[in-house]
Amino acid sequence: MFPALRPLLNKGGAGRYISREETVERLAPISQRHLDLLFAYDRALAGLPDGPVKEQLEAMMPYLRTEVAKISETMLSLGGTPATGVEREPATDAGDATRDRVQTLLGAEKSFGDALREEVDIVHHQERTRAILTHNAEASTSRIDLLRALAADLQRG
Repeated sequence: MFPALRPLLNKGGAGRYISREETVERLAPISQRHLDLLFAYDRALAGLPDGPVKEQLEAMMPYLRTEVAKISETMLSLGGTPATGVEREPATDAGDATRDRVQTLLGAEKSFGDALREEVDIVHHQERTRAILTHNAEASTSRIDLLRALAADLQRG
């Protein structure tokens, strides 16, 4: 559906939404990618020295965890099973330098954000699910902006 027409066509719930089962199928890879992103942040933070970069990234973590929980909650409410991370292999290090860690996070965040925005634009999710995905995509954009600013500061320094 064309994004510009969505408000008009969805007014009052017009249009065909995907089923609960389809929603769970569509959210499963997003749930996994979201969890992977959370682990990437945890991994990067574990190796960062104390300082302003680590403080700014740590300040984002409660919001990222809430976003992961919202996707998981949505999947559970639809009868699905969200990713848990139990089956994860031990992570490889994100690099030694703070700049390498920030660049790694920036790449992961861009990839994740693009996938979320594509899901919102292409699929006709129920409004609650669409709202959660849209919120998470906007939050990803905010994190990208912060990571770009951190990377630029580290490049200068």
